Amino acid sequence: MRTRSFERWLAALLMLLFSVGLVAVTCFLYTTLRRPYLTSHPTSVAVTGAAPLAVSEERMAAHGVLSAAHALDDSGAPNGFVVVAARQGYKSVIRVQCTFSADGNTLAAMRVVSQNETEYLGERVASDSFAAPFAGRLLPVKLWTDAAMGSPVDGLTGSTISAQAVVDAVNNAHRFIQDYLAA
Repeated sequence: MRTRSFERWLAALLMLLFSVGLVAVTCFLYTTLRRPYLTSHPTSVAVTGAAPLAVSEERMAAHGVLSAAHALDDSGAPNGFVVVAARQGYKSVIRVQCTFSADGNTLAAMRVVSQNETEYLGERVASDSFAAPFAGRLLPVKLWTDAAMGSPVDGLTGSTISAQAVVDAVNNAHRFIQDYLAA
């Protein structure tokens, strides 16, 4: 009897230790993989001019991109990308201008170029306070409430659809740049 009881306790203890170890390793890997997305990566893309990218209208339309160009510095050398993408918001199409680093993996700046969302709610996506946290984020970006992998940004209470449209437009522009660089 005693041997069986001891074996059961030992098996339970081993299962408990294995479970705790598995949870600890999973938590460590989860936080290690997400850490780069949680911090800002300051990047400077000086845009004093632009040179349009040589891509087809169909390729741009497939990503919801309205225009795309190399960002040019003072000397005329390309140092990043400027992309204008559009996405349907709650009431209107929201057009977003994104400035990307030369490798296309970091968002240097984002601003809403045009929108006609709900007054006092959705129109806040065009504010500097909403756009500022996007700068320096690794791509893709996501709203804090989304469980997907990506750099979290704050949404807007009462205008989730408009905020999500901006995030989707930024991510579509990023996918377009990644496709362009891969070609």
